[in-house]
Amino acid sequence: MKNTLSLLSLITLIILGINNIQAQENSLNFNAEYTGDFLYNVGGLKNGGGYLGYAKMGMGADLWKGASLYVGGGTTHGIVPTETLIGDYQVANNIEAGNYAFMEHLSLQQSFGKLSIKIGLQDMNENFASLDAAGEYVNSSFGIHPALSSNMSVAIFPITGLGAEIHYSINDSWHVQAAVYDGEMPSFEDNPYNLNWNVNKTEGALFIGEAQYIMDNGIYELGGFYHSAEKKYGAYANVEQEVWNNGIRSVKPFAQVSFANGENQCDNYLHLAAGVNLEGVFSEEAKDMMGMAFTSAFLCDKKTETAIEFFYQYEVADNFVIKPDIQYIVNPAGMDYHVDNALVGMLRFAIEF
Repeated sequence: MKNTLSLLSLITLIILGINNIQAQENSLNFNAEYTGDFLYNVGGLKNGGGYLGYAKMGMGADLWKGASLYVGGGTTHGIVPTETLIGDYQVANNIEAGNYAFMEHLSLQQSFGKLSIKIGLQDMNENFASLDAAGEYVNSSFGIHPALSSNMSVAIFPITGLGAEIHYSINDSWHVQAAVYDGEMPSFEDNPYNLNWNVNKTEGALFIGEAQYIMDNGIYELGGFYHSAEKKYGAYANVEQEVWNNGIRSVKPFAQVSFANGENQCDNYLHLAAGVNLEGVFSEEAKDMMGMAFTSAFLCDKKTETAIEFFYQYEVADNFVIKPDIQYIVNPAGMDYHVDNALVGMLRFAIEF
């Protein structure tokens, strides 16, 4: 609680400072969200369950023409199921972090027509190597390719990092973007609130670039990355495409593939994932969604872990969603010894303010 209050106090001071420099015509936008999961696991390391949650708040401010500032923080609490119950490699729950409070964002973005530049503390996965359709799933590998996150230090939840991004829209369909981030994210033990931002030559830097093609309710992404200190590199491709829509219901499959290699020993050399989402299953107002997908991580020690996930999501109100979720994890590979297959059941709810 003390950590949370300290971080909220810092964010409040930043918000008040921004508010003091706001012109009358400028705007402030506040947001807050809470996600909670009731989880129970059978198999894996051991049977058992519990609760984990993630709260975050932030504020965006328009400063001058084309410029905006965003500041945000978060706090996580509850069990750590991968570490204590499941023993998987890909991390079955994407809000698992432990009991911490931390700064997530402090970034300035400047737009010049089709070109925009963003610098500061940020989450790489918000703009790179991600798909909206895949992001509906709870397993972490659907959000960020493990070929990226497992082989090198990456600025993603829960410890984001300093970076500079550039985005350019060639036209309505073609977009390109590139970024460079701090090469090493310190652990919470060394960086309790994610306020220790230290960039030096020994840490190196992570470089990433991506091209996007957007058309007819679909998006196609191709990207590559390189870590200068760890001498590791790789590439990824993402695709999602709506294939049917009758005005109420729609079907959208997606696929992800990535690989990594380098001079130093890698952890995960290949990642494959695919699935399909159906929107408007029972609700004619399209307030519900169902999805089924798999994600497989091929590890450099010859192990392969596959998670098969099914979810159903219902929008109870405009700002309240519930999501039952089931995952069957084949050959959990997060430990140095054999772990039995795991069946993980979750009930997620999310509230936005």
